[in-house]
Amino acid sequence: MAVGYLRAFSRLLVFALHSIVAYFAIPFTISDAVFRFSFPVLDPHDFGGARILVAFNEISLMSLLFFLSGLFLWPSLSRKGASAFLRERVVRLALPFLFCGVAVAAVAYYPSYLLSTPRHPSLADYFGRFMTPGHWMTGPGWFLLILFLFDLVAIAAFVFFPGWGRMAAALAADARARPLRFFALVACVSALAYVPFAYALGPYEWWGYGLFWLQKCRPLQYAAYFFFGVSVGAFGLSRGLLAPDGALARRWAWWAMGAVPAFLVAGNLIGWVARRHLDRDLLWGGLADFGWVLCCAVSTFALLAVFVRFARRNRIIDNFADNSYGMYLVHYMFVTWTQFALLPLRIDPIEKWLIVLAVTIVASWTLAATLRRIPAIGHNI
Repeated sequence: MAVGYLRAFSRLLVFALHSIVAYFAIPFTISDAVFRFSFPVLDPHDFGGARILVAFNEISLMSLLFFLSGLFLWPSLSRKGASAFLRERVVRLALPFLFCGVAVAAVAYYPSYLLSTPRHPSLADYFGRFMTPGHWMTGPGWFLLILFLFDLVAIAAFVFFPGWGRMAAALAADARARPLRFFALVACVSALAYVPFAYALGPYEWWGYGLFWLQKCRPLQYAAYFFFGVSVGAFGLSRGLLAPDGALARRWAWWAMGAVPAFLVAGNLIGWVARRHLDRDLLWGGLADFGWVLCCAVSTFALLAVFVRFARRNRIIDNFADNSYGMYLVHYMFVTWTQFALLPLRIDPIEKWLIVLAVTIVASWTLAATLRRIPAIGHNI
């Protein structure tokens, strides 16, 4: 239950992030393609508080989601076998990716096209020039494709070495009693996976080809968190790191208190480096990248601790959690069109953000719940 609620909360953070980026003053330089991909609608009015939410999500959110996605892989894969698990992943991830990354994205990016083409917009021009087959923007769907690729690697490893999950479980064997040791392992591997690539390739650029989009410096970072999630799940959720009576849950307050200064220090350092374009500076860029790694790890463990310690069954949260995956698939089109509709209004950008977020949650929740009433869809999302 705690893992399911944390996954739903993480998706809520995704909705909040996408709703607020239109009112965020970008402090770093990005390419036109990445600008179109990440900021389809940008309001001329921004507010300073947006950078807090953007910074926290930028540092911690996606790594946490990959960690959570790995938790149930080994029990499911070892129980069902490679063929059945692959079929399930195709239906659960690959097909929803095509729906989210193609159909929903086509609707979601049309406001961006309207803003860049004030005269004579048309669907033919949109698909022929703006959303070309060789440079299609998938929006949030990118996560599903990368996760599917990680699953394919796990399946291939299982076919050739069926016992690899038990070896992965050994990494988390003492995490119940010694979560700090497991945290140190995660942080060290994450530093090796992220810092060199962030320094060499830059921390903000994306690589895109067709339907495939990925932040250049983060494939190994996401793979590391996914693999550590697999190791925790392979050892056993109820008897390992996430045990309700484990050391992580008992000492939740220390983790939570550590996450606050870690975020304040890392977030301000990263912002300072970005504003001064020192990303490739060996000293300051390296410090910012290492601060990113530590903040990501501390925040991940803090959120895990808090949810394992305090999650209690709630009917409304249950309903939101059940529908949150479907909401993730469809929410982006509600985000961009609401942001686009609010552009002419002269109201505070905070109010615009709250309106966008409210519309996004209500509309995507309603649509996801409706779609899940269809047996073939509800069984898989």
